Amino acid sequence: MSCRPHSFRRSGLAALLLALPALAQAAYTVSIDAPAGLASLLQDNLDLITQQQEADADAGLLEALLRSAPEDARALLETEGYFQAQVTVEKTGERQYKVTVKPGQPVLVDDVTLRLEGEIRADDDFQQRMAKALELWTLPIGAPYRQSEWDAGKRAVLRSLMVDRYPKARIARSEARIDPASGKAELTVTLDSGPRIAFGDITVKGMRRYPESLAKGLADFQPGSPYRQQKLLDYQAALEQSPYFSSVIVSPDLEHIDGNRAPVDVDVVELARQKLELGLTYDSDLGPGVRLGYDHYNIFKRGFTGSTLIDWQRDKQSVAFGLGFPRAADGYSHSITSSFKSENIQGVKTDTLDAGAWRIRTRGNIEARLGVEYLMEREEAGGLESRNTHVTQLVYGWTQRAVDDLMRPRNGYLLDTRLSGTLGVLGSSTSLVRGYARAVAYWSPFPKYGTFVGRLELGQVWAQNLNDVPSALRFRAGGANSVRGYEYQSLGLPGPNGSVLGGNVVATGSLEYQIPIKPDWYLALFTDAGNAADGWANYQAERSNGVGVRWMSPVAPLSFDVAKAEKDGKIRWNLSLGLAF
Repeated sequence: MSCRPHSFRRSGLAALLLALPALAQAAYTVSIDAPAGLASLLQDNLDLITQQQEADADAGLLEALLRSAPEDARALLETEGYFQAQVTVEKTGERQYKVTVKPGQPVLVDDVTLRLEGEIRADDDFQQRMAKALELWTLPIGAPYRQSEWDAGKRAVLRSLMVDRYPKARIARSEARIDPASGKAELTVTLDSGPRIAFGDITVKGMRRYPESLAKGLADFQPGSPYRQQKLLDYQAALEQSPYFSSVIVSPDLEHIDGNRAPVDVDVVELARQKLELGLTYDSDLGPGVRLGYDHYNIFKRGFTGSTLIDWQRDKQSVAFGLGFPRAADGYSHSITSSFKSENIQGVKTDTLDAGAWRIRTRGNIEARLGVEYLMEREEAGGLESRNTHVTQLVYGWTQRAVDDLMRPRNGYLLDTRLSGTLGVLGSSTSLVRGYARAVAYWSPFPKYGTFVGRLELGQVWAQNLNDVPSALRFRAGGANSVRGYEYQSLGLPGPNGSVLGGNVVATGSLEYQIPIKPDWYLALFTDAGNAADGWANYQAERSNGVGVRWMSPVAPLSFDVAKAEKDGKIRWNLSLGLAF
């Protein structure tokens, strides 16, 4: 009994040793003589090549592959429009073979007939839909026929119907007539739009904590509205961006269309109704701090959101309150905010109270805000001068975040603008208009070698009496996300006892090059310039240069910078977390 296992091992080893010469003998090489694009096609798809490393490529299989190679190659070449190609396979050495291709002239598209049939023909925008279909078509007259583009063109036109009012559209007829002798191809495609479909009722599943109306109200379409896939994508994005759900799936039920209306199914997983946050913070400009936040997402059991935030730092303390209302079917949400803030920055102590009511619309990567804001401020400069100011103003804000990755941007841009003004001196210590804009652009022409980052900031206040404009609405510069190398908000107008007052204009800019040094880590080289002044005639930019390190952390980009200010020659450092805005 004990001898049998050893016997089996010896016989198995002997069989393996006998098989090795056969396996080694089956190895062979193939070279291709063909134009570059066609050579790549054959290299990736011809069985004679793709199977040459297979362990079971014995002599019989090799012979079969050699016999079928010319026909297989011609079939592949036909997908690229070469219907009269000559293919030969010859032996050039011991188990060495050569595939030679003479492709001839490709077949060209001589005629294209594209038809849209069905209810779509009665639409007012039928001609525009037809023009769009022709624009999407990938094989125009005169182009070489390619199977991949033939298929892609049909898919693109069909999809353009399915995503806009006709999700049941189909290809009714498709024919490609190829005449190898003349080198011409005639293409015919007929699409049947099927019935015009509208949205049906919305059914929400998974609601336990919040009212169902909250989820339905985030849709910007109603039952009976024309079916459009983009509306469903926008609806899902709105649900995902709301503070109520951790998971969302929005899907049309195209299998149960009733009266040409497609029901919409929404499956959600809810988040908790309350959230308490306590954190320690650190800012290179303002020092260490403590932050306490509380949010409630279902006030009055109607999905209203309430928030309280207390933020304490060495030279800046604030408490803020907010009440938000769910987004309505028209795509707008509303909020009421108020805050109290006390600061002591660059010798200027301010106590500011503000309150506002806002109407907000978020569409894609753009957020627009319109509101009324009341701001009351007490300012003391250098321990000597003090003044009380207040304004009631209309405010319009517009923000766009068009970057490839919000956490790790390499290409794209961020834009933020704000325009505000008072109604004369109604509820204000002076009449004023204030404009402010900032932009950041990311460009990576060769991502392997780094990313260019450009930043620009501009602002101006026009007022009947500039001395009666609150400090919170005037401008200072310096510090992280401004002119690095200078202390936080140290660039502005000289005030009493070395204090720095806000100016009426501001302009800052930066150019930075981020060089990858290891995964998620970058070395940054930058130059900054900017200042705040009482007017453009007196404006003079201050400059700085420096180096920094960027860590693309799982939370947000972390930046550490060291810069030298040209004004006083001092070297200062900055630490910041997150994007510019």
